[in-house]
Amino acid sequence: MPGAADQEPIDTGPAEAQERFLVPAIFGPWAQEVVDRAALAANEQVLDLACGTGPAARLAAKRVAGRVVGLDIDAASLAVAASQADAEGAAVEWVEGSALDLPFADEEFDAVLCCQALQFFPDRARALGEMRRVLKPAGRLVASVWRTIDHCAGHFAVARAMAEQAGAAPATLPPFSLGDAEELRSLAAEAGFADIAIEAVAKVARFGSADGFVEALAAGAPSTRHALAKFDDDARQSIMRRVATLLAPYRDGDGLGIPMESHILKARA
Repeated sequence: MPGAADQEPIDTGPAEAQERFLVPAIFGPWAQEVVDRAALAANEQVLDLACGTGPAARLAAKRVAGRVVGLDIDAASLAVAASQADAEGAAVEWVEGSALDLPFADEEFDAVLCCQALQFFPDRARALGEMRRVLKPAGRLVASVWRTIDHCAGHFAVARAMAEQAGAAPATLPPFSLGDAEELRSLAAEAGFADIAIEAVAKVARFGSADGFVEALAAGAPSTRHALAKFDDDARQSIMRRVATLLAPYRDGDGLGIPMESHILKARA
């Protein structure tokens, strides 16, 4: 089944492109995983930290009657999140702010969710400390963090193709910079979390074609967009062809089924 990115040009802003093309195939399933594992109760107070366009916050709002807050530093992402929540009838409070200095009181939330974001924070230890600060006693953190890039076949193919084009070794893209489970565990422990559990979880991202996958990343994923922008048109076309070759083993009757893996972190304050 062709994906949306294969059916129409991607001419939206990055936040809109992420919601339209990357949330359905990539970020939405991980948001669902995180919300499911949080086992939210009806009257709980929930924070979706670095919420992006808000897929986890919207899911949480459909499960609880309590307060759901989505916080992100990017106003454009929050605007898309609010628009989508309004369309879905999801009651979420959207707050612009930094994960390193949360604008909330101590012990305000029962659960903090963080989907594919911890690795991007400039001070991960401080961010985790802030998460613990705003959690109630025994409140829980559930976060998804990409494993190393070799566990995410699509991104690995793009990184490898770009490196071959540049005549260099594949670089570690920022989304995969916290792929080591022991580093993640150590950070959570140092922040004071208890009952820390980390599990590797696999999913499949579906796209209509390799070109559609790369175009979606280029439109909605900043690290890939910036990396591809360094190449001229001919080089980018060469990269696209190489990615198609590398992802050929994942083709089936419905397009591409690309394996991807994350660590799911669960811990208590």
